[in-house]
Amino acid sequence: MSVSPVALLRRPSTAPAPGWLVWAIGAGVYVLAVFHRSSLGVAGPLAAERLSLNAAQLSAFVMLQLAVYAVMQIPTGIMVDRWGPRRILLAATLTMGTAQVLFSFVTGFVPALLARGLLGCGDAMTYISVLRLVAGWFPARRYATLTTFTGFMGTIGNLAATLPMTGLLHGVGWTPTFAVAGGLSIVYGLLLLRPATAAPFREIEEATANGPVAGRRVWTEVKTAWRLPAGRLGFWVHLTTMAGPTTFAVLWGFPYMTEYLGLAPSVASSLMTLFVIGGVAGNLLVGPLVGRRPTIRTPLAVVVSLACMAGWVVLVAWPGGRPPVAVLIVVIVLLAVGGPASAVGFMLARDYNPRHRISTATGMVNVGGFTGTVVCTFLVGQILDLTGDPAGGPGNYRLAFLAILVVTAVALARLMTWWLRTRAAVLLAEARGEQVPVHLHVHRWELVDEEELEREAQLVREAQVAREAEVVREAPVPAEQRSGVVS
Repeated sequence: MSVSPVALLRRPSTAPAPGWLVWAIGAGVYVLAVFHRSSLGVAGPLAAERLSLNAAQLSAFVMLQLAVYAVMQIPTGIMVDRWGPRRILLAATLTMGTAQVLFSFVTGFVPALLARGLLGCGDAMTYISVLRLVAGWFPARRYATLTTFTGFMGTIGNLAATLPMTGLLHGVGWTPTFAVAGGLSIVYGLLLLRPATAAPFREIEEATANGPVAGRRVWTEVKTAWRLPAGRLGFWVHLTTMAGPTTFAVLWGFPYMTEYLGLAPSVASSLMTLFVIGGVAGNLLVGPLVGRRPTIRTPLAVVVSLACMAGWVVLVAWPGGRPPVAVLIVVIVLLAVGGPASAVGFMLARDYNPRHRISTATGMVNVGGFTGTVVCTFLVGQILDLTGDPAGGPGNYRLAFLAILVVTAVALARLMTWWLRTRAAVLLAEARGEQVPVHLHVHRWELVDEEELEREAQLVREAQVAREAEVVREAPVPAEQRSGVVS
């Protein structure tokens, strides 16, 4: 028996009780993914010593891992749309676990590189899958909050990859630490072996999509998601807010503080923990705030991007190039908010795409941040190698971080361009009487003015009048009028 869309929409607006359990199990995979992704951040110096790596080779690990992540985003979105998030999460946790076990035994550069690339493949399948669980198990009004809660869960993995990971590496050694980390992911896969149950909001999206998305229609959906101004906006929001802070967190922050600033590893680990705590606080603030006031989402991303740029300016321009710990704390807190703010890109993907295209659009947004991270990681590694002391001294981190500042500035310029174009599209759609995700007020700096909006609305009114006149003309003439008899 088929269920009508009307009946589906009349279902209770609250998610069923198992929804939170389903989300929690999926978010657990994301915790593991962030832990594995960030593990090299504190293991970088040990990796360089164990595998005899220079700065460019060390950055190649993160570059390959994140490049695979970025390349896999759209295929992952398609797979999640096609086969569902549970199967993809199972594949993700098994892939990541296998990669970490392999990484624990490697002693050469190439095998280690391949292991990190495999890790990036598993990592790429996690976040989109968890957000698809949110879309299927919870009503739309909870999406913003649960997106940030998912980001909050990721910070737990990041936290586990700082102080505890540092202690284990120096306590039990390289091989046991990474082998146990990989084993945890493989064992966690047992939670995902149970048969999937139908998500309460899944049927609505299938009815909207008129069946499963497959074949050539897949690429049509991808192109449609990219052509939307809001799709480009989400891409650049994610790149601008995430690329620089992630580059600092996953690889270059710890060596910068220990090798360049001369801080003790314990102090550097504590500062990286502060980065995680700042991310937690940011997630708790950003989600509820933009959920209640969606009109401030992009302005918030712009403000956070400017704050991150200010932090890079401090690190680059500080006299002598070695800021004190107090200043470093302020910079780290500013950078830490970048991750939570990047969730704005996913909210844009959710609001401007039908449900059956959410995973594909989310993958496209995710490509932005990780592509930017790959670029920044590559530039930092190359600059450090070119400016490093032949005797083994650290390279010029000021010049390396200047490259991150430039990338962020260019991305922010593109963000502003697509923000204005998205606003114009929304204002025109609203003038035509179409349903829009947010209601905007017209400002002087808009790409469309009030006269143009009025002309658009007038065209819609004239078309409506013409349709009504056509209906009157096509209406059947009563028999009395045709016979000339007046009652």
